[in-house]
Amino acid sequence: MLHPIDRERQIIYCDRAIEVRPLGLREAPALFDAVRQSMQAISQWEAWCTPDYSLVDAKLFLQRAIEQWQVHAAYDFNIIDRTNDLVIGSVAVNQVSQLNQMANLGYWIREGYTGRGIAAVAARAAAAFAFAKTGLTRLEIVAQAGNLRSQRVAEKTGATLECLARNRLVFHGEPRDATVFSLVPSDLGRPVPVHT
Repeated sequence: MLHPIDRERQIIYCDRAIEVRPLGLREAPALFDAVRQSMQAISQWEAWCTPDYSLVDAKLFLQRAIEQWQVHAAYDFNIIDRTNDLVIGSVAVNQVSQLNQMANLGYWIREGYTGRGIAAVAARAAAAFAFAKTGLTRLEIVAQAGNLRSQRVAEKTGATLECLARNRLVFHGEPRDATVFSLVPSDLGRPVPVHT
């Protein structure tokens, strides 16, 4: 049985430049701004990111993130630039399957902040959180076959490329091939959780 994890106290990574933590509803405008500034890059790969993405969508996402956290269905974190409190990306452990002790690990970075290794740092922090706090034993990073940036991030996290899976994702109604990477606790030097 999973015990509650205090969402408000989950700063999962912090250094001089960035902090990775859940956002509250009051921070919806900051999240909305980050998505809007990165619309062109994110929308190539993420179906939720459309030209009509609005502040209401950001608020609904944050409300859903809080609700999903409470039922152990997903754990969403945002990446904050500590010098200016700007939201510069997001990382999430979602699509949780308690039965199989696995979940998806996803991420995106705001335009102007890509290519600095931020996504890999945040993804490793989210993976460490998942393995230490949730009892998960496997995370999958699934990236469309053409999304080379996301694949490079997966490699930098230490994830193992397992396959190119045919029709693994549906993007705007069309099946797409995707690369599937995996992370397990030993990839981060952690023991495998024992479930009794």
